[in-house]
Amino acid sequence: MSQGTFVGRQPIVDRDQHVVAYELLFRSSKESTFADFSEASAAATRVIVNTFASLGMEAVLGRAQGFFNVNREVLLSEIIDILPKERVVIEVLEDVVPDEEVIRRCQELQAEGYELALDDWIVDDPREVLLPFATVVKVDLPAVERADLRRLVRQLRRHSVLLLAEKVETIEEFENCLALGFDRFQGYYFAKPVVLEGGDIDAPKTTLLRLLQLVTGAGDTEEIVNVFKQDAKLGLNLLRLVNTAGMAVRVRLETIEDAVRHLGLQRLSRWITVLLFVDDSVDGDMRDPLLISAGRRARFMELVIEATSSGREVTVVREQAFLVGMLSMADALLGRPIDDLVRELRLGPEVSLALTHQEGELGELLNMAIATERGDLKKIESLLEARDLDVAALQEIENSAYVWINGITNQTI
Repeated sequence: MSQGTFVGRQPIVDRDQHVVAYELLFRSSKESTFADFSEASAAATRVIVNTFASLGMEAVLGRAQGFFNVNREVLLSEIIDILPKERVVIEVLEDVVPDEEVIRRCQELQAEGYELALDDWIVDDPREVLLPFATVVKVDLPAVERADLRRLVRQLRRHSVLLLAEKVETIEEFENCLALGFDRFQGYYFAKPVVLEGGDIDAPKTTLLRLLQLVTGAGDTEEIVNVFKQDAKLGLNLLRLVNTAGMAVRVRLETIEDAVRHLGLQRLSRWITVLLFVDDSVDGDMRDPLLISAGRRARFMELVIEATSSGREVTVVREQAFLVGMLSMADALLGRPIDDLVRELRLGPEVSLALTHQEGELGELLNMAIATERGDLKKIESLLEARDLDVAALQEIENSAYVWINGITNQTI
C-alpha cells in the first residue's frame, strides 16, 4: 500500500456558526503528528498539485478560504507563491521565531496581497512584532487562563486583526468567546455531534421524516408525491436540489411527480435526507458545519463502495452507505437520539446496526469516514487494508466528496 498524503480539513466558523474557512492539515504518515521540513514541504507540494491544481480551489473549498499551515522553512520558501492569494490564509505556526528574515518575509507577503494568520497565540507571545502584518490571530484557548483571556483580547483589539478562538471544545467556551467579541471559532465543538434536548421536530421536518420512511421502505410513488405536496416549499427545494449538485445532466422538472419519477426511490432518499437537515430558519442555509460534515461523510462512504465494488452489483449497498453517512449526525442535527430515529424510520438491519453500534460492513465504512475527518491515519490504514485501497486513493475519494457537498452548499446559500 502506497504511503500517500492525507489532508485533514477542520472547519472555521463565524459568529453565526456558518463555515467560512477550513484549516488544511497535512499528514504524510500514520506516525506523523508534526512533520519536519522535508515531510511538510513534500506533503504541501503534493496537495497543491494533486488537489488545488487538479480539482481547483473552488472544488476543494467551495466559497470558503483555506488556512495553510507553514513552519519557518516553508514560510521562507517559494512554495507559498504557488497558492492563490485571494483564497488562502498563510498560517504561521507558533514555533516560528520572528527574526529579521521572518519579519521581512511576512512584510513581503502582506505587500503581495496574502493574508497571514498567527497560530496558537498566548499571553506575552514573542511574535508580537508580526502583528502589523497579520489579518487573523488564533488564540489558543487551553493555553490561556480564563482570567487572562479578557486582557488578551483587549490587547489584540489594538491591532486591525480578526480574533479566532482555537480549540473550542464546549458550548460554554463558545459562548464566553462570543461575549468577549471573538470573530471566528475553530474546534472539535463545531464538528462533534452533540444531542440537544428539545421538543418535537417542526412540521416540515416531520413531513420529511415521513417521506424518508416511505422511500426507504419502497413506498408507493403516489403516496410519496402526495406527502411532498403537503408543503410547497419542500417541493420547490426538492426541484432545486435535483437540478444542482450531483446530477450529470440537468433536466427540466416542473412537478414533484417529475422529480420522483426521474430520480427513482434510491436517489430520492438522499435528497430527502439533505433537505431534512437544511435550516429553514435561514432560507435553506446549508453552512452548518455538522451538515457539511454529514454530507461529506455520506458521499465519501458511497464513493468508497463504488471504488471497491470489483464489478459486483452495488446499487443497494451504495445507497445504504449514503443514508448511513447522512443519518450518522441526525441526533445532533435534529436533537433526537439516534435510536429513536432508527426505530421511527423502520430502517433495515444493516443500516440500523451501523448507526447504533457502528458494526457490520456499513459500520466499518462509517468508522473509516470518521477516521478521515479526525486525521487518524493509523486507523485509516488498518481499515483500508481490508478494502485494497491506499491513502492516495482515499484522498481522491475525500476530495470528490468535498466537491459534491460544496456543489450543494454553493447552490443553496
